[in-house]
Amino acid sequence: MVQKKMIASNIRNLRRLQHLTLQNVADKCGFTRSLLSKIETGAVIPPVSTLAKIANALNINLAALMSEGDHADCVFIPSGQLEKTVPTVSGYAVLPLAVQYKQKKMQPFLCTIRAEDLNDKPNSHHGEEFVFVLEGSMEFHVGDKTYIMNPNDGMFFNSIIEHYISTVFTDHVVYLNIFN
Repeated sequence: MVQKKMIASNIRNLRRLQHLTLQNVADKCGFTRSLLSKIETGAVIPPVSTLAKIANALNINLAALMSEGDHADCVFIPSGQLEKTVPTVSGYAVLPLAVQYKQKKMQPFLCTIRAEDLNDKPNSHHGEEFVFVLEGSMEFHVGDKTYIMNPNDGMFFNSIIEHYISTVFTDHVVYLNIFN
């Protein structure tokens, strides 16, 4: 849970450095002051799309919310770090990749969803997104279209279009999610 506290602390610190109130940032994000407060205290770990909205409201990239330590020009991610996932309220666990590279133009995440934990809701945010399934099988929606995604299936789309996972057909699904 160290990463959960780090994300909460980073959001609060970055907001305060910019002399913004909880209400200022919540208004920019389109959600309540109460939700932002819960995120800043670590009571709630939101989906990545919500963190992306917060980053956008703070005029930073998503990696700055999820990073600790120094900036790096090249980031190696050893397999042992793949166990440091953060659970979200949508029922999936995310592992932000290459958080030390602060000036990146894309945000890569490794996501795992267990069928019994899925609670995803439609998301939308500015930018483009790429989803690539590594393990398992899921039903993924983009706008009014539905796709069954299996290992080695990929999808690229404008992420302002509402998108979400409605069903996990296997015990779990592991996928790479990259967006800007």
